Amino acid sequence: MSRFVFSALAALALTGCASMTPPSPEKLASLPVVVFPAKPPAGEFIFKLPKGKPIPTHVIIDGTALASGADQTLDATLANDLYIYGKWISEDGQHWKPAKDMIDVRVTVSLPSDVNPKPGEIRVTVDKAAR
Repeated sequence: MSRFVFSALAALALTGCASMTPPSPEKLASLPVVVFPAKPPAGEFIFKLPKGKPIPTHVIIDGTALASGADQTLDATLANDLYIYGKWISEDGQHWKPAKDMIDVRVTVSLPSDVNPKPGEIRVTVDKAAR
């Protein structure tokens, strides 16, 4: 599951509907909170990514244009706790927002070229959204 953490954040940040209402406090209070990297139970739960703890992120570079790809796990840490429930995110487990209103994820790729004659770069930028 750890290899999908930032992918999940990216997907959450790019989807969702701001007009949706968050789940009720009663509903959220009834759900177990699973702290990463613990294995989640069957059924619904709130997933907590704790601040300052390494979050392994699996990076894969592959495709038919490559003779060989890359497969590596990198660690990143969060500045604040993040609670995730569906398309909703909270920093305190009490105040929930659509993920796209809290986290902004951008991915840029540059390949070596005549304009950029140095190693290529894949950059994933995860910012607090300014909404």
